[in-house]
Amino acid sequence: MHRLLLPLFLSLVPPAAVAQASVVVPAPLAQLPGNAALSLPLRWSHGVLQVRIDAALLPAGLQGQTLTGLALRRPSFLGEPAYPALQRTLTVRGAFQPQTAAQLTQNLAGNRPTNLAVLFGPAPVAVAATGATAAATVLGAELLHLAFTQPLPVGAGTLFLEFETGDPPLAIEATHWVDAVWIPAGVERGYVATVGDGSCTTRAEPSELRWNDAVGPQVGSTAKFVFTGAPPTQGASTGLVLHWIGVDPQTAPPGPEHLGFGASLGLADPGLAGCHWWAPMTITWLGTTDANGRLETTLPLAAGVAPGMRLGVQAAWLDSSRPGLPFSVSNGLLLVLNGIGVGGACGSVFFPAGVTTSPWAPFLGQMPVLRLDY
Repeated sequence: MHRLLLPLFLSLVPPAAVAQASVVVPAPLAQLPGNAALSLPLRWSHGVLQVRIDAALLPAGLQGQTLTGLALRRPSFLGEPAYPALQRTLTVRGAFQPQTAAQLTQNLAGNRPTNLAVLFGPAPVAVAATGATAAATVLGAELLHLAFTQPLPVGAGTLFLEFETGDPPLAIEATHWVDAVWIPAGVERGYVATVGDGSCTTRAEPSELRWNDAVGPQVGSTAKFVFTGAPPTQGASTGLVLHWIGVDPQTAPPGPEHLGFGASLGLADPGLAGCHWWAPMTITWLGTTDANGRLETTLPLAAGVAPGMRLGVQAAWLDSSRPGLPFSVSNGLLLVLNGIGVGGACGSVFFPAGVTTSPWAPFLGQMPVLRLDY
């Protein structure tokens, strides 16, 4: 009789309990934070976001599968606040089509495939509250997870997704941004993302390390950084700042120059609990702040680097007010040289408050970070 128990149990398990697989698109953003944020589909109460994702960005393993849902996550930028709970009336439509991301237009109806299907809604969706970016944050928490009521078989060509929020009149929240990637004009010029929140400091101002250039890191170029939050250099008082950089911060094993990606510095000194390590200390350099506690530095990206290489960068300032190890430590920067392979293979266009012709041209190289369930 026990042989009948397993089939009987399986017959009682609802379809939603069956294990699902999922992939993140674009694939590099499974481990990297986005470098942009989008207002739709959550921040704006009324509007449409259309997204095209070329076949080149979709994992080969999706062929022959059926998409059963998706998830969106919040950004993890420095100082990103907590988001309160929210309710939105959402509709998600989708299809596969031959037109590419570069062929998006400002015409809502003209962009829609003839085989466009309603995958979800319209239905009210409760979006849970999420906490502020924390000292050890790498990826933002998922804001939204939708299970499709009409699954979408994966077909040939470009994936078209349309997110509609249907709560007029248009109201815009201060929060509820959606994590995204934006490669302006679809041209890769290097990728930079921030991890951690700069709160490892004894001062009121965060210890912040930022990328300081209009374009991203590229082989043969010069990396440019700006650090703020250290004491100013005034008279005999010197604001001393140490920078360091290393290769493959997310996968480099712990060792003499690397505690581990995101590891707590409390392991080295209990006084640094809440501070985090983001980059191997392979190359170091020193500088002093100006009268405003600001320091700009540069580093050539020449010998030994290659397109696609990932680098971690961090900084710390000499903090004599701390017992034990006298340092306050910045957030980290993740650099991907020359780009992440997205280019112009995706695009987005926005239609606020029920308009059918967008007031903006399509944004080539831009899309929300998606987790696709199948």
